Amino acid sequence: MKNASRILLLVGIVFSLSGFQCEKQVDGPILKGKLAVNGICANITITLVEGNLDSTQFENSWTDPITGITYQKAFRLANPCQFPSHIREGDEFYFRISPRANENCVTCLAFYPTPQTALTIQVQ
Repeated sequence: MKNASRILLLVGIVFSLSGFQCEKQVDGPILKGKLAVNGICANITITLVEGNLDSTQFENSWTDPITGITYQKAFRLANPCQFPSHIREGDEFYFRISPRANENCVTCLAFYPTPQTALTIQVQ
């Protein structure tokens, strides 16, 4: 009976640890962005301020149909749940392109227009 308990405990520990994943640091160039539009329900538009990205990773020119303001080098944030809440509209920040979104939060379904091109980023 003691052996069965030990085996069950060991199996439980193994399953618990196998689900654990550390957040991996993202490599690549550090870029500077600006939170251009912080739309309702995490519909976030960012503009590239400094750094080099392939031109397919942003829209050279995007006009917000609600305000009529045109933004240069704009993209939609693909992982809004990972975006720091202390960054406000108009703030500049440094980031790296991340290989994939690690989204595990809920956002509402209201819509605010954003560029079609989306990037997953990690704020530095």
